[in-house]
Amino acid sequence: MKFAIFINGLGYGGTEKAACRWARGLKARGHEVTLLSLADGPRRAELEQAGVSLKILRADAAEIAGALRSISPHAIHVHAAGQAVSEDPLGDALALLPQKIPVVQTNVFGRLENPREDAWTDFRLFISWSNCVQAARRSFRRLDEQFFRRNSVAVYPLDPDDGPSAAAVADFRAAHGIGPDEIVFGHLARPDPIRWDHQPIAAFHRAVRRNRRVKFLLREPPPEIARSLKQGPDAGRFLILPATTDAAELRLTTAAMDVVFHYSKVGETFGYGVAEPMNLGKPAIVNSVPWQGQGQLELARHGECGFVANSAAAMTRAILALAGDAALRERMGAQGRRHVRVLADPESSLNRLEAILQAAIEKRDSPFAAADARRARETAAWLDAHQFGHSWLEQIRLRPFYYRVRFHELRKYLAGNWAKKR
Repeated sequence: MKFAIFINGLGYGGTEKAACRWARGLKARGHEVTLLSLADGPRRAELEQAGVSLKILRADAAEIAGALRSISPHAIHVHAAGQAVSEDPLGDALALLPQKIPVVQTNVFGRLENPREDAWTDFRLFISWSNCVQAARRSFRRLDEQFFRRNSVAVYPLDPDDGPSAAAVADFRAAHGIGPDEIVFGHLARPDPIRWDHQPIAAFHRAVRRNRRVKFLLREPPPEIARSLKQGPDAGRFLILPATTDAAELRLTTAAMDVVFHYSKVGETFGYGVAEPMNLGKPAIVNSVPWQGQGQLELARHGECGFVANSAAAMTRAILALAGDAALRERMGAQGRRHVRVLADPESSLNRLEAILQAAIEKRDSPFAAADARRARETAAWLDAHQFGHSWLEQIRLRPFYYRVRFHELRKYLAGNWAKKR
């Protein structure tokens, strides 16, 4: 089969990582794959090494349509945000073609807010089960077989990785002044304010007072947070490293941690920043953002692979629990590794993608509809049990704003339905 993959760029983000991994996987299975990108980037080398054909295009409908005519694919796999946008280059290009090409959309943000996409999207794939549940809830759709006739889930793929050698990890820790008996909690994120907050820092300060063996590795906080830590009373307990795009350096940094501490004000729709440390056997501490992405809760299952903590007090308890119990770290890390390797298994993910592409070509409904509906309802129940925290303080912090967002979504939904009827 011939497939065209359409993406905005070839950078280091999770969308690009998954798109390129799927492209390589489809190529390895004998399909003819051409990736169309609106911007060049560092992932070009990965595609070229795998023999995946690549075309860099302008966001111009005629140019995109011309590329599609030359490829003549059986189906298109597009990666889209699902949010309303002012421009629709792929949709405009498809309108120029004499015949409709089946399109499978990977919906990145769990949003069904772009009606223009409905005209050319035959199937939607969500990148995690929590992403799917939230998309249905935001659009007031039931998680039943009807919804899953043309919607499904292909979890972002993650190849198993046991990490660098123990000697390499020991050298890294020693080179950065990490003692053999110190417990390292690491937070790796770009220096974007939405990925950083003073609440985890406050929790760590509290934990340090009760356990002087804990250390916080940060790569890389915003300048104002870095300055405050370097000037604070526990400056020696924070290891601040510069940002890097070197994959080997990031892998070594992750392997040197004992626990991943992942915090975000917008959550994750899948969360490679959580999944990759878990793949190396690291337990995780994550926060819940019920009105945004909740992929981190699906990965770091509370009490099994780590902890969901939403207040400074809850974060402190999680830090101290993992710092003070090596057996707990080992058990949660091992469980997390098993869990993420099943959830994000590349072959299972490719099987899903391949089956949905075939269904789109043959104009059939999803073969997974009944099973998907059951799995989605199970995920919804899990989210409801854990996304508002496990203490009254966390409930107070999270529930009111969540219901305000839901009320706003309901108003938009009703207004949209009213406009359609007029």
